Order: sequence, then structure tokens, then C-alpha cells
Amino acid sequence: MDYMEIFLKCIEGDIDTSKASELIRQQADVLLLSGKVKEYEKAVLCLTYFIRYRQYNTGKINGNDLMLFLRDFVLYVGRVRFPRLIQDAVRRDGSKIGLFVASDGAVDATVIIPEDLKEHKTYIEEVYSLSEAGMQSNRTSFGDDYIYKFTKFKKYRSLEQKVAVHSAINLPDNYTLMISLPTGGGKSLVTQLLAATEAKLTLVIVPTVSLAKDQCLQAKSCITDKVVCDSVFCYRGDSDNSVIISGIKNKTARLIFTSPEAVIKSLYLNNAIREAAKDGYLHNIVIDEAHIVPDWGVHFRSDFQIFSVILNELQEASRKHIRTYLLSATLSDDVVDVLFSLFGSDGNNIQYRCDALRPEPRYIIKEYRNYDERVNAVIEMIKYMPKPLIVYVIEPDTANKYCKKLRSMGFTNVFSYTGDTSDTDRELLLEKWKANEFDVMIATSAFGMGVDKSNVRTIVHACVPENLSRFYQEVGRGGRDGLPSLSITAMFTSKDDGRNDLSVAFGLVNKSILKKENLLIRLDSILKDQRTLIEGDIIVADLNTVPNSFTDDEAQHAGMRNMFWNANTLLLLHRKGYIRITHASYDAQQKTYFFTFKMLDVALLYDKDRLGETIASDRQNEYDMRVSGYHKMADIVHHPKAKCWGRQFVSLFPLARPICSGCPAHEGRTSAIEDSIRIRLESEVDCEVSEPSRLLKRHMGPLTDLLVPINDYRDLDIDLIGEKAKKLNVSCVIYPDGCEPTREVGCLFFSHSEFMAVASKVAWIMRNGLFIILSDNGNSNNLIFEAANKNGIEHYRKIWCCKIDTMILSRNKTIHDFLNCRTCNLETI
Repeated sequence: MDYMEIFLKCIEGDIDTSKASELIRQQADVLLLSGKVKEYEKAVLCLTYFIRYRQYNTGKINGNDLMLFLRDFVLYVGRVRFPRLIQDAVRRDGSKIGLFVASDGAVDATVIIPEDLKEHKTYIEEVYSLSEAGMQSNRTSFGDDYIYKFTKFKKYRSLEQKVAVHSAINLPDNYTLMISLPTGGGKSLVTQLLAATEAKLTLVIVPTVSLAKDQCLQAKSCITDKVVCDSVFCYRGDSDNSVIISGIKNKTARLIFTSPEAVIKSLYLNNAIREAAKDGYLHNIVIDEAHIVPDWGVHFRSDFQIFSVILNELQEASRKHIRTYLLSATLSDDVVDVLFSLFGSDGNNIQYRCDALRPEPRYIIKEYRNYDERVNAVIEMIKYMPKPLIVYVIEPDTANKYCKKLRSMGFTNVFSYTGDTSDTDRELLLEKWKANEFDVMIATSAFGMGVDKSNVRTIVHACVPENLSRFYQEVGRGGRDGLPSLSITAMFTSKDDGRNDLSVAFGLVNKSILKKENLLIRLDSILKDQRTLIEGDIIVADLNTVPNSFTDDEAQHAGMRNMFWNANTLLLLHRKGYIRITHASYDAQQKTYFFTFKMLDVALLYDKDRLGETIASDRQNEYDMRVSGYHKMADIVHHPKAKCWGRQFVSLFPLARPICSGCPAHEGRTSAIEDSIRIRLESEVDCEVSEPSRLLKRHMGPLTDLLVPINDYRDLDIDLIGEKAKKLNVSCVIYPDGCEPTREVGCLFFSHSEFMAVASKVAWIMRNGLFIILSDNGNSNNLIFEAANKNGIEHYRKIWCCKIDTMILSRNKTIHDFLNCRTCNLETI
């Protein structure tokens, strides 16, 4: 029986719900692994029905909540003859949203589209059909020892993921590697294998407790090596962490997920990590979701930027042996600059970029001149647009008002998630959201990080975000399974009202950067505060210091926000080279941060007028960077039909291709085609070629090339070549397209087409040598030979496996005639 037959038998009473759930869940896992995402999501909807039925039957949700789900179920999965309890509920409550019981007893739905969205009927139908037409093709890449030995996987999701893993593992000490892989590209495997492949500590810094918890569970489910798996931890401030601290002290912990606050504020963790760095045991620090660091540092969580100071201290303590990794999906140029200024490694900074725009969203924008009209329109979208659905707003109060209005209309299974939501409630909401216990979330930008829910179908912006980057990141919460999603921007534009969306957005930008005058006042207040310790050019500052321009009342209520503004002041001066922050700590008793910094020009920092003139341009550059993001957002909503939105996003993410599946500028997909291999930038690492193995030296001598003659490449056993390459301790085997290995040999394999991409961009991961099989195609052989003799690869050892008279067109000679090399038979290796 397939999942649908099991589901129907269950609702007919032939199989009990728990058994049916277990069977459908098993089938869903198989469907997902085989790439049948549409059927997988329909199976998940069947499982969600069991949840809703139980919620309704136990009084946790009411009839209106049930109807909201059933409407989507019918439109996604199809009409179904539900049990009498459900039929009765539909007859009572269903007509309000177009649900009815047909003459044959099946529950059916009328397609209702709000009036102002009717012109976008095609988009809505595409989402409800769960169309797989625009999905990226599955381009797996052959596995190797890293995943065979340590994980449950047999292949990499893509060549890009494989190269990311090898780049990370082979990174020299004291380097910072920025990795961007598209959503669903498998960034988490990088952190897992960093920890699995060496008996040292990998520390992963994530933005939310929920994400830390999820990634920890995911790592434990993916890693098959028991020793490594038992050494994976999630450090949370509200838990007993004694086992983790012992693991660090005993050098048995391999992978720890935590937040920047925990590292800074937990004395036990902070001390243990500092000792681990000093001992050379802490080797890798990973900043996940790195793109959010600049924004979060400015608005409400400076801990991410403060952590950059801790990282520098750890690097110094380790005698520059720590490797740093910055992980994200897409990155704008300004964010790259800020991240390297915070977490860079003395010029040893490289990027591995596979940026790609999301093909799933269909973009819709609607303008409302009346605020209440916009509110009512958003309510209609919540009722009739595909779910799960997120409504993004700017203010927590707005989110609460939407929830209140929906509840007054009888919909109780909707929730809000904002900066005001308590940590306990946040965790509970996220667990319920991911478990499909409700389908509508009203949220501010606080919601999103660490919420890896694949089946969100609609994102409504009942606001204009303050920059294009935030808009794109929030749109990206939809369609993470690769199926179509909707992005609807419902914009309020009245010029006669202070709530105008664009003015609110600009206000956020304007408030995000200190004015020059306020920056100078804060620095002056810190330097003159009686609690500040000054010894020559070294300052120890209490970030609780209140600006001397504050009134007594303002000083009394300054709090955390004041502390973070002080942190931002000093971090800006640090980034721009006025000071160097050497130490950051948190005093739990006084509930304050302390920075120790060195003044790089004492006279300038004490001369308010001269400093004001000097710093004006630096402050303006930061301001312009933020205003630029706002202007990009304003342009797209002011002139939505002027230019394809995919092209607008490329102005933000210049390494991506302008992919778009539909926007106000055009219906349907653009003609832009995504590259089959998306390694966008060349990365250079200054690392020496390792000494050859004794066996390779015996065959190759002091030369860098070895010729292994064969009769026909088609008769070769590629698996055997892989085994010989491992024996010789060379980095990889390059084989002709169409001659894939068949067994889990464990060697790093690249097809000819894969090699061409890797050789031109990330050649250094092959520095231990290449075993290259050439084909009978003269043009292909010439390309491979030339690629293997530039970009530094000319210095790497190469074993050429081909016919002895293989012609290299660019040399107009056979390989045997011109190559300075020894020759040996394959059998002798």
C-alpha cells in the first residue's frame, strides 16, 4: 500500500492512527530520499491531518482552525471522504471558507482567491499543485572516505558540497574560510566532518538556542562513528553543562553548538575554551548563518560582534593555530567586508562561493492607501493563501494585533513570534511550528533564524523591510523543499499617516547607526567615566557607562540597549582602525560587559574636534552602506514592474545568476539558466605541496609526472584506479565523464567536467597529486592537460593514465614525446 491507501484505510477505521502514522512516516522518508518531494509533502499533510484531528477531538483547536487546515489539505491532496465527526464540522463551519461536503460524502473546496490577487491565479495554482517543474535537478557527486567512514551518506548532494567539505578539512591553520552554499546545499555536513576527521574541538556559534539544538540533533543523526557521535553537544545556559565542560577539559568533546552569549557570559565555558585554545585542542570555530552578524550587531544583539574579540583572543592563545569558518547561503559584498573585518585572519581570508538565487518564490506586490484596508487584505490572505504561512511585520505590537483580530474572528491556532517573546515561549513555538501543530505565524524579523521548516508555502510581508537583504532572507523561509512558494508584499503607502511602510523602514535604518555627535559623546563618556581604568594607551571600559548627555531619568533606565550602543561605538572604532580591542568579558554580578582596548592614536582620540572630522567619513560610509540596502528595497517596491526581481536581487548578490520564477515584471520563469556547476570564485591558499609517499617516489623519482600507458580507457576498472591512488597517497582520481566508479573505494573522484570547474577555482585541494585518466577525445584531453598545468597545479604530482600515443593538441605532439616523466605499468603500482 502507498501512503494514500494507508491514510484512507485509517480514516475508514481499518488501521489505527498510530500504526498508520508509523507506516506513512516510513514511506515519506523513502519518498524524500528518492527525490519525490511532491509526494513526500502530500504524505506529510496526511500525517498533519492526524495531528489536527487529535487537536480538534481534544478541544485544543476549534472548528474554524480545523477548516483552515482542511481547506489546504483538499487543495493540495484532493477531496477525501472523511469520518462523520469531520463531515459534521465541515457542514457547520466550512462554508465560511469555501469547504463543503459533496453528494458522495467527500469533503471538497471551492477555490477562493481574494479580489486583489485574482490576476495572480496562476501563481497560486502552481503552489497548490506542488509543481516540481522548476526544481533544480539532483546533481549528486561520488562519495569518499570522509562520508563513508563517518556518516550515513553514500554520495554528496552536489559537487559544490564535496568541494566545500574538502576545502574546510584541508584548510591550513590561521585561515578564515567563507563558505556559501544554497539553502538545502548541505552546509551542516561541513561542521560535522570537521569534527569527525580529527580528535580536536570544533566550536559552532549559532544565532539561536533552537538552531543549536536542531543542529546538534542533526549531527547525531548523521554521524555514524559512535565515538564522534557521543562527543557532540549543545551548550545551553539554562542546562546542566558539566558533562560538556568535562569533555573540553578531558579533550574528548569533538563538536559543540552554542550561542555567542553563552561563550561570553558563561564563566565555565569561557575559561574551558580559552584553555582548549592554549593547549592547541580547540582547532575550528564556525560562525553559522554568518550573514546576520552585521544586522544583529547593530539592532539588538551585539554579542555576535563582541564574539569577534573573543575569537582574536583565542587565536592569540592558540599561537595562531585556529581555523575560522563563516557559513551562509547568499552574501552581499558589504556583508563580506564586515565579516572579514570582524573574523578575518591577518590577510589569510578566502571565499568558497556557490551563491544561487531561490527559484521557488513567485513574487506579488499590492499597494494599499488605507491602513485598515491593508489589515483586512492580509487577513484574507491568511484565510485563503496556501499554508503553512508566515506574516512578517515590523513591530511586536502589530503582530499581537493581527493575532488578536484573527482570534476575534474565531481562529485560535495562530501565534506571534517577536523580539518580546520570552525564551521559553520561543522554544515552545518553534517546536510546535516544526512539528506542524499550527500553520500561521505572525512574526517580526526575530523569527526565522534556525527555523528549518521545509514546507512553508506563503510569505506575506505586511510591511516593507528596511533593506533588500532582509526581504530576501525572509522570502527564503518559503519553499525550502524546492517546491513553489508565494511571496506577497502588502504595502501601505499613504503619505498622510506616520505608519507609511517606507517611512517606518527608513526610520529603522536611520536609527541603526549612531550619529557622529552621539558617537563622540559615548567615547568621551567612556574615557572620562570614573570606573574606566586608564594606563597609558590601554583602556578597560565598563560598557554600562551612561553618556554624559543623558538626563538622570534616561541614565536610570539606560539598560541593555545603552550597553549595546557602547559596544557598537567601540566596535566601529575597532573596525576602522582607531582602537584595537584586545579583551572582552562579562561580569554576571554587575550584569555588564568590559572591553580592554588599545588607543592607536591617543592624541586623536582625546581631540574631539579633530576626531569628529576624521571619523565623519567612516561613519558616513557605514551609514551609506545601510541606506543603500534601503534604497534597493524602496526601488523594488516603488517600481515593481521596471525590472525582473531576479535581476534586482543580483544587484545585491552579484555572484548569483538572475533566476526568477515570476514577478511583477513578467509572468513565469525568466530565460536565465542556472549553471550546472556553481563554484563562483577562485580561492587561493598558500600551502606547500606535501612530500610524496615512498611508493610514489619509487615510481616517479624526482619528477612531477608519471605516465601509465593503457590500451583502452573503457576497459579500466575505475574502482581499482581509486585503490591504487589511495595506495600512492595522491589527492584524487580524474576520470572521463560516463565512467563512474561503482564501489565505495574511498578516494576523492572528479569527472572530467567536475575537474575543469575545480581546477580553475579550488586547485589547492588537489595539492597531494592527481591520478588522471584521459579518454580518446582529443579536445577533451587537451582541455584536461592544459587545466592540469596552470593555476598552481603545474607544481603538483600527476599520474597520466592513457594511450602512449595520446595526442595533446596544444603541443602538437603525443604525450609520450614531450612529457618529462618516467613510465610504469598499472599492474606494478
